[in-house]
Amino acid sequence: MSREKVFSYFLLGITVFFTFLVLVILTPFLKPILWAVIFSLVAYPLHLSLSRLLRNNTLSALMVTLLVLTFIVIPFLIIGLVAAKQSVEITKAIIQYLQNHTLTDVLHSLYSLPVVNKLITEEILQRVYEYMQSEEFKNTITSYLSKLTQKAGEIFTSMLFATGSVIFKSFVFLISFFFILRDGRRFVEFFARFLPMHKEDLYEVLLTIYKTILAVVYGSIGVALVQAVLSFIAYTVVGINYSLLWALITFIASFVPPFGTGFVWVPIAIYTFLNKGLFYGIFMLLWGSLVISTVDNILRPLIMKKGIKMPYIVLFFSTVGGLLTFGFLGLFLGPIVFTTLFSLAIIYERRILKEG
Repeated sequence: MSREKVFSYFLLGITVFFTFLVLVILTPFLKPILWAVIFSLVAYPLHLSLSRLLRNNTLSALMVTLLVLTFIVIPFLIIGLVAAKQSVEITKAIIQYLQNHTLTDVLHSLYSLPVVNKLITEEILQRVYEYMQSEEFKNTITSYLSKLTQKAGEIFTSMLFATGSVIFKSFVFLISFFFILRDGRRFVEFFARFLPMHKEDLYEVLLTIYKTILAVVYGSIGVALVQAVLSFIAYTVVGINYSLLWALITFIASFVPPFGTGFVWVPIAIYTFLNKGLFYGIFMLLWGSLVISTVDNILRPLIMKKGIKMPYIVLFFSTVGGLLTFGFLGLFLGPIVFTTLFSLAIIYERRILKEG
């Protein structure tokens, strides 16, 4: 083996080794960096327009970063903190209610509701009451209350630690976002020189990734945000306590198949019907089915299908699979992996099969 080949293999090996070390070092910052990449791609057209107008790439990137800080990062931090505070308040309220009321009181309160009163007879109520007086039931409830109190304390403590972590990750996100906006094009051009691909093929893959990210942002996150706002309006109108927290839960539920936001607004509609009266119950049911769910059923498939050229069933599995595998970031990574594979398959067919 010639000296040049030995050197080439050695250089390749040591490059792979140091690349691995770089990835290990960046692991604690990987998620905020990936989010910065995603948001910078979405904001890049705005940055490009500002850069041409101001004739200053750095100033343009700084202005867009400040816009993201003002209208995305800070509002989400505030919403997250308020939702965390409300979740702690709900837990405390449940514990306090259970401590101040006997289980018999709870049972009679439920029985006093008109709908429950019609469904449950006195005989059934008596049997339930007798079971609630047994030692087995009392021990079970005492055990659950103890665990609930302990869990509430753990949640509160973890929230305090998580707040510092979220602020730090937000800082990493903003720094990464700024530099990716400012220098991202140079990064791509630098690494493109080392890839054994035709330039047009590489940019075809990058364009596919870009379109996929936009489709997911507008089709999944955008629609989920609209649904969360619409649900917050409804929860506030019907008088649901901690409506902001429930709206945030609705936002998260919108990504969970098969019913999405229905996992949240349907139980709330039932609760409203039982506690707030027929009018508010019907309003919540109609608003959920005709407004909240309709936004999801109509807008999401249209936007996603327009930006991502894949069969809908493949799009479904890539999104849900990505979400289950990588968490919230998987909403992007799942479709990106599938669309990139499709794009590479098309390039292979064009460059290898047809030319061969």
